[in-house]
Amino acid sequence: MNRQKILDHFHKSEDKLLVSKTLDQVTLCLKYHEIKFSHFLDPYQQGLLTKTIFNISQLNMHCWGGYDDSERNIISFFPDYINAQEVIYPISILEVSCKEMDGLSHRDFLGSILGLGIKREKIGDILIHDKLCHIFCMSDIKDFILFNLTKVSNKKVVVEERKREEVVIPPKKFTLLKDTVASLRLDSVVSVALRESRSKVVNYIKAEKVHINWEPAKSVSQLIHEGDVISVRGKGRMVLEQIAGTTRKGRISIVIKKYI
Repeated sequence: MNRQKILDHFHKSEDKLLVSKTLDQVTLCLKYHEIKFSHFLDPYQQGLLTKTIFNISQLNMHCWGGYDDSERNIISFFPDYINAQEVIYPISILEVSCKEMDGLSHRDFLGSILGLGIKREKIGDILIHDKLCHIFCMSDIKDFILFNLTKVSNKKVVVEERKREEVVIPPKKFTLLKDTVASLRLDSVVSVALRESRSKVVNYIKAEKVHINWEPAKSVSQLIHEGDVISVRGKGRMVLEQIAGTTRKGRISIVIKKYI
């Protein structure tokens, strides 16, 4: 493993730091034949590390966030003679209940947790449904949250630990939007998804509020491809689900899956 050669591929300081810390873990894993774990990673970070360390000899890796189809995951690194099913992830599930859950959002729960001084990398997915919220977190901070998270947005809450089999994972809710665009430019697609003017969308992009596949959007004219995930800070997330052909007037028919 040529550490410096690997790091030279990255220009962003935050990417290089993430890869450097991960290579430290990989080195310890191979040297002492131990299972090592990352913190919770977003999909962009997961892809970055997967591409970086996938071909390192004698090493296996696996992603898990506590349930199937999780977005934020921990990556485990282990010698290639260990089976992934043997890996026990340091993930705990906390259930937060509140008598007045209506109006509380993902942002409210995350903000209250981070307000306790906890780093974002310690928190996985946050799922809200049926008057309950389930927080997936690193096990080393579960007790701290259990004893210190007493309010969310000034509403009193009760926090209890749950086993995985006790938790019902809610289906992701979304709506399908069908429309046409002159081109597959980022500003055009987002304008359709948000039902807002292109001038407003351009302002979001210039303010660096828009991400494509968890990477900052490069420009308003960046082309979007089928399957691309677009997120707009404060506005939600959407996927270009389908490019459905061209109309007689030369416009492109698209289907957008917008998460609720």
